[in-house]
Amino acid sequence: MPKKVEDMIAPERRRSIRNIPIPEGRRKNDRLYAELVPKKASSARATIGEDLPPPSPPRKVPPPFRRRGSRKKMWLGVGATFIILAFAGLSFFSGATLSYVPKSAALSFSNDIYSAEKTGTGGLLYSVVKLSRDKSLSAPAGGEVEVSRKASGTIVVYNDASAEAQKLIATTRFESPAGKVYRIKDAITVPGKTASGPGSVEATVYADEPGDSYNTGLTDFTLPGLEGTPRFKTIYARSKTPMAGGFVGMEKSVKAEDLTQAKNSLEQGLKDDLWKEAEAEVPGDFILFPSLSTFSFEDLPQSVSADGVNVNMRGELHAVMFKKSDLSGFLARKKITLSPNDLVDIPSYDALTISFSGNPPADLLTASEINFKLSGATKVLWLTDEVALKADLAGKSKKEVPVILKNYSTISSANVSVRPFWKTSLPTDAQKIIIKKLPTE
Repeated sequence: MPKKVEDMIAPERRRSIRNIPIPEGRRKNDRLYAELVPKKASSARATIGEDLPPPSPPRKVPPPFRRRGSRKKMWLGVGATFIILAFAGLSFFSGATLSYVPKSAALSFSNDIYSAEKTGTGGLLYSVVKLSRDKSLSAPAGGEVEVSRKASGTIVVYNDASAEAQKLIATTRFESPAGKVYRIKDAITVPGKTASGPGSVEATVYADEPGDSYNTGLTDFTLPGLEGTPRFKTIYARSKTPMAGGFVGMEKSVKAEDLTQAKNSLEQGLKDDLWKEAEAEVPGDFILFPSLSTFSFEDLPQSVSADGVNVNMRGELHAVMFKKSDLSGFLARKKITLSPNDLVDIPSYDALTISFSGNPPADLLTASEINFKLSGATKVLWLTDEVALKADLAGKSKKEVPVILKNYSTISSANVSVRPFWKTSLPTDAQKIIIKKLPTE
């Protein structure tokens, strides 16, 4: 009977991982690993076919971060820190400011005439500023002329003889060590000596004769007219500028019309230069007025230049100078009533017209008095002792300020502010109190 195929098939054997043969190469590797790895480690190693260890328990995950609440706390902390720093900063910059409007009054003048004295008591005092400057301008030569010119220069005459002024007549002689004689054209008065030294005055001298032999550098001079007297050694002179310009011969000349134009330009230029110099040198508590000033000009010898002829000129300024506080008090008392202790100030004279009454003195330096007239309107302000005011305000409460200000009649109105804003009293340190003067209406 033919066999069935199914009879030839061996019954199926169930295979497991335990029954899978291990390749020979794998076995050799396992033996080598066992030799190299410590027993404890190898024993812990799971062999093929053994049950795997149970899985590790899951890690505990922290609860999610609550962002909204934490952010709110953060901003609250930042805000609190900012407030603390702000208060600390405001406290550090603590202080106070008192702003006030000074008491004022209007002054009006209508060609009022007043006098001022160079010395004295009780009246308005003045002093005189004297400045001189040389200037030159080139002009085209228009031909040649024969000239005979004397040298000239500026000297300073000293009076160390006595406290009395010394008058020197016109043509007084001054002799150099070389025997050259120079003279002044006009009379001068040399002030007497003081505790600070001899009195002195500037003057222009001219050589006795024309020619370049009288041109010389800086030197000393004696007065031959005083020889044989005690004053010969105590009244003397010294050069301020060299003696120059002496010449005899043919010289280039300038046409009349060119010379006139050059002189006009020089005079205006000298006026501008001298006035700027005077304003720069006058002390801050003094005041000058152009209308109470005089200018004088002197032609100096012309000199030859490569382009033509240099026209030379010397300008001199004499300006009346007042102390601001003296002038303000004097004018205010002429129009309003002031107590003896009142100090006032006229902040601006721009709206006033001031000038000499009549002709100015021929020589402001030697004049002892001037008369001037005044027109226009201005304002006078009372001055407050701000140092004393600070001391009175230090450490006081804001409520006490109005009472303190009643003692200052020079103040028309005022207001006070304190830093930081929550403080109710002014700093005890007067240096932290600022006094600010406000403009009047």
